[in-house]
Amino acid sequence: MAVAKPLQSTRYNYYTIRGHTAAEVYNSMMKRGPRVNGAKAYASTSATTTQNGKLLQGSSCRIDDYRLKLDFVIKLPKIKNERVLPAADRKRWQQFSSFLKAHEETHREIWLGCAADLERQVKAIKAKSCSEADRKANQLWDRIRAACNKKHIAFDAAEQKRLMSHPFVKLVYNRTASTHGARAQ
Repeated sequence: MAVAKPLQSTRYNYYTIRGHTAAEVYNSMMKRGPRVNGAKAYASTSATTTQNGKLLQGSSCRIDDYRLKLDFVIKLPKIKNERVLPAADRKRWQQFSSFLKAHEETHREIWLGCAADLERQVKAIKAKSCSEADRKANQLWDRIRAACNKKHIAFDAAEQKRLMSHPFVKLVYNRTASTHGARAQ
């Protein structure tokens, strides 16, 4: 049996940021960046899902030709003019930009894994009536979506240390702390 592979598309959207220093770029990112669950973020991934399938009633009801399609929008920062940054800052920024893209693409992979689980389990549903099959599919969707959200939260929590130790973020915090006479612990 073939492994379910949901249909998907990915679109990258960029928001423009400006700055002549790493700190200015960072501040611009914080002002102009997306919000995720109400909190400011450097980047984001959103997924829109559509489902197709037919309920077929025989001696039992099953869901035929079930497909889940995910359309992703990954929002990332883009500096208006990277060349104004000092070479060392620009290099750190480019590394950070790549880090953000890889991070958001991991969120996409988490969603795709959850979607494959959903497709596999929905295709296995058999029920006495089609209303029962539909109810089971909806309950399954709610359960898998909740489990998937927990995976995203766990991934973000695990990435927090890597994020805070990233050379670009450390550069910004070190320079900001030294200009304010204090250091973050």
